[in-house]
Amino acid sequence: MPEFKTYLQAGYPALYVQTLEPSRAIATLSQQVVEAQGISFVWDLQNGVVTQSNGEKIPNQADPNAALQCFSDFPENAVLFVWNFHHFLHSIEIIQAIQNGLDDWKSKGQCLVVLAPEVKIPVELERVFTLMEFELPDREALQSIFSDVAASAALPMPEETGRILDAAKGLTTFEAENAFALSALDSKPFSVSTISSQKAQMVKKNASIDILESCDRFETLGGLAQLKTFALQIAPSPLARGLLLLGVPGCGKSHFAKALGGELDVPTLSLDFGRLFGSLVGQSEARIRQALAVADAMAPCVLMIDEIDKGLSGTGSSPQSDGGVGSRIFGAFLTWLNDHTSQVFVVATTNNISQLPAEFLRAERWDGIFFVDLPTREEREAILKIHAVTYGITLSDLPDMSAWSGAEIKSLCRISAMAGTTLKEAARYVVPLSRSMGEKLKTLRDWAKSRTIPASIPAMPERTRKIAARITEN
Repeated sequence: MPEFKTYLQAGYPALYVQTLEPSRAIATLSQQVVEAQGISFVWDLQNGVVTQSNGEKIPNQADPNAALQCFSDFPENAVLFVWNFHHFLHSIEIIQAIQNGLDDWKSKGQCLVVLAPEVKIPVELERVFTLMEFELPDREALQSIFSDVAASAALPMPEETGRILDAAKGLTTFEAENAFALSALDSKPFSVSTISSQKAQMVKKNASIDILESCDRFETLGGLAQLKTFALQIAPSPLARGLLLLGVPGCGKSHFAKALGGELDVPTLSLDFGRLFGSLVGQSEARIRQALAVADAMAPCVLMIDEIDKGLSGTGSSPQSDGGVGSRIFGAFLTWLNDHTSQVFVVATTNNISQLPAEFLRAERWDGIFFVDLPTREEREAILKIHAVTYGITLSDLPDMSAWSGAEIKSLCRISAMAGTTLKEAARYVVPLSRSMGEKLKTLRDWAKSRTIPASIPAMPERTRKIAARITEN
């Protein structure tokens, strides 16, 4: 944070530093205080005020208001770092003490520095504090921590050090050191999976986002060859944004997102827009920011948003309906989708694209909008073989499965396995969507025909296929 020293030299009397690592922030920023020819003091509720350079305690300063009252008596160019002070900032006594002390602090080149994990500034002090962010450890810092852990464990640096550092990105110094130390105890020391599992703790602590524990790969998903090929070409690139999948229910859109994570060997996260909404003012907006920050910290990863049309159904909200919360959540997500630089590959699915606003579909939001239709004949055969192996059934006495979805074929195999019947007998209990909702599927196909990319390679007409087969035989 080179600008921190600049703010001190310019005489800023109050700074608000957002950080998850107050101790590391103090250690780093104190060096810049020395460079600016100042002296650092640290306050917390238990120890009161302590001189940073020698650890000397100043008596009777544990009370936050008392610490502010005596700050003016500190030497010129003094900087007071205060821990967890955001819990006291909304007290009228603290607000008044800061307002009363500002001019005096500024005249003496002093600066109050609040260290907090989140921004909670009362309206009276919004124009007083200048907001700064102390970043999590970068790759160089993680490399130093990793080297220290390896040296203390008397272990050589592994060949996949780069992948380990990538997996640790987004962890605090404390978390990274713990994850590296735990990984050093593995039978195969310093495995990426151990670091990733510790990193997954961030996801588990966030109610709006889940990590999908799945071992699926593309071999477990029949069809969608064109979509698979395109995704594997672009997803590893740092320039990639993501894919929007429109299609018939039960044709593998969600399965694709889970399998893509397995294919790329990165975690797959699931964001549930329904769980973002909270009862308190500002809570919903804070949740979307926190969830997206977790996704950024988990990069590289796949972020799946299933049935996004339902999650964003409140984008037309207004102050009269929900106070405009839905619109603000949607706006925050769109801004992140457009501007994020982390390697988070978004895969969003929808069955009803008419529910999505136009700005969600414009160029540069997505790398591609694909239409996932009912499987072709060849794809149905591939799907049937996959599920026959899974459920241990024989492929005999087959029913007519034309215009069946992948989910319906899976259901057929499962019913056959449970009931111990042939597939043809089990087919009596499956009513395909193409029969029950044929008109809606036709409307969906008509819309997608010229607006999306087919997820599957178009099937050959039957006559052409037979000719091609004869040529191959000869």
